[in-house]
Amino acid sequence: MKPSHHNRSGHSTGSDPIAPISEKQLARLWERRAARHRAFHTEAGARVRILYPGRPGVTAGPDFRNALLLVEGQGLIQGDVEIHLRQGDWRSHGHHLDPNYNGVVLHVALETDPEPSQTIGGGAPPVVNLQSLLTDAPDSGDTDEAVRDQLWRSLAQHGYRRPEQPEQMAALLNRAGDQRFMSHSARFRMLMSVQEPEQTLWEAVCDALGYRHNRHPFLALATAAPYRVLSRALQRLPDTEREPAAAQWLLRLAGFESGPVPSGLGPPLDPNAWRLFRVRPPNHPRRRILGAAGLVARFAHAGLIAGIQSAAAPGDPKILTKNLTVAGHDDQPAPIGPARARDIAVNVALPFLHGCSALSGDHATARAMLEIYRRYGPLSDNEITRELAASLQKPGWGRIANNARRQQGLIHLQRLLSGATPKT
Repeated sequence: MKPSHHNRSGHSTGSDPIAPISEKQLARLWERRAARHRAFHTEAGARVRILYPGRPGVTAGPDFRNALLLVEGQGLIQGDVEIHLRQGDWRSHGHHLDPNYNGVVLHVALETDPEPSQTIGGGAPPVVNLQSLLTDAPDSGDTDEAVRDQLWRSLAQHGYRRPEQPEQMAALLNRAGDQRFMSHSARFRMLMSVQEPEQTLWEAVCDALGYRHNRHPFLALATAAPYRVLSRALQRLPDTEREPAAAQWLLRLAGFESGPVPSGLGPPLDPNAWRLFRVRPPNHPRRRILGAAGLVARFAHAGLIAGIQSAAAPGDPKILTKNLTVAGHDDQPAPIGPARARDIAVNVALPFLHGCSALSGDHATARAMLEIYRRYGPLSDNEITRELAASLQKPGWGRIANNARRQQGLIHLQRLLSGATPKT
């Protein structure tokens, strides 16, 4: 390697070697120090503050997933981070030809150069030099208050003014959580205007089972197995045969198994459409497909909408969660455990039923669905929202997002800050 040193902008200029550190060690430093470090600067001179360094990648692709960055002139950005000792490794490792790297929003390295790093999708993620990360001490905290002020100035443009007391923060998150719920409801109403309501709910459930990397294949599976056709085929079978038949048909349509399926279903997906590399067993699409089969079989007779309406009617979150849970067989883990069932209830079932009731003019039921949503306890912890809460709140306020409604409120604020459209 040619010796190098770095000028003010961090460019490699050719006299001192880069630090004797491995890429793995550099990644560990990024994970431990980046969020406590003073603001970095891109090659173009823009300040970058790391609110959340990202979750270490376990699948083929970038080193860190879903990082949360505050970029000067752009606001809050969420995406992946790739780490190298030398910026040129981006091209030598073939990342410029790999679609897995299209989601990279920041490329960091110890040795950088003026040329941008290009993705196959046409993007050019900004580059940051990490030399200062090796030597600089963490911030004293002054920068945290500056970041907090900047975030609230942005949120004020959307009608969310900075709270001065924990109680005000709780009320603000409640309002934001309700707004996210209503945006889901509006989206479902729009979808139901162009397709059958039962198919809309079926697609939303499958989408929720996709777990990030496999959402698109799950939506394709819901299209290959239209709910109307699938449920009619299951209704012709005895109750005890419905779930294994649904599992077999869906696995065949997913491309995981071969064999016939009822007329009107198909064609099967290309098995290469699924992302399987290093996917954790609880999130493997085969297991999630078994969960979808369990739900469609459970409600085959009553119908998906009527079945979930019946589960929600008592107004008890525990009853709804239980009816959306699919237990495992033969000592196997549950295809849909209580945690995933709660997520489906909050993000899919309740806002869908709210939208469906609003469309039919049943405003009392719509209000009841909103009230059940407000009674849900906390969902599984989200690293991104946890870091955003720490950035928005004053130190010492504690955990205010302590239920599903407020957690959803944090997600809504995150979407507003990043300029993203809320999704189910």
